[in-house]
Amino acid sequence: MTRMDPNVVSGLIGFGGAVVGGAAAIWGTTLTQKHATKMAKDTREADRQDAAFDMAVQAVFSAQDLFRGASSRDAAWDRKLIVEVDRLNLARLSLLNAELRVRLEEVALMLRYWKHTGSFDAEYGETHSAISGVIDHALAALGEYRREGKVPARSKDYIEAKGWLDQFIEDMEDHERHERENQL
Repeated sequence: MTRMDPNVVSGLIGFGGAVVGGAAAIWGTTLTQKHATKMAKDTREADRQDAAFDMAVQAVFSAQDLFRGASSRDAAWDRKLIVEVDRLNLARLSLLNAELRVRLEEVALMLRYWKHTGSFDAEYGETHSAISGVIDHALAALGEYRREGKVPARSKDYIEAKGWLDQFIEDMEDHERHERENQL
């Protein structure tokens, strides 16, 4: 039986320890780097969500200010409202919560077609829009989502306004369908 030189054995043990230690160090560094990358990605996503949420809130508050402060609703006023509706639509696209995205899409549609979110008073020749109730609901929904992480049920005013708008859209689609049929 041949004996190995103790210096060679010690060298092999040292080399083996260095290989295992190096591998463990590389593995630990890789794990740490993956964790740091995930944390940075999560932070960026949270920042993007916060920015989108803030933009949505600002757009709804700006729309509220437009409705409250307008003595007349002319073409310039309409353009300002459309800018806020577009901001709301842009913000909602970045939100992760599907229910909140759908709710804000409905709000944006009702803001865009606000004249059709209420009843027409033939005696006075004016529309009684329920848009203030829609805006109040949108702000309450955004606040509830921020605090609780959930979207509350639609308010009575919101449901009523959406019903009026849905009827208007249905009437417009029927009108367009009849126009197409008459062209054939």
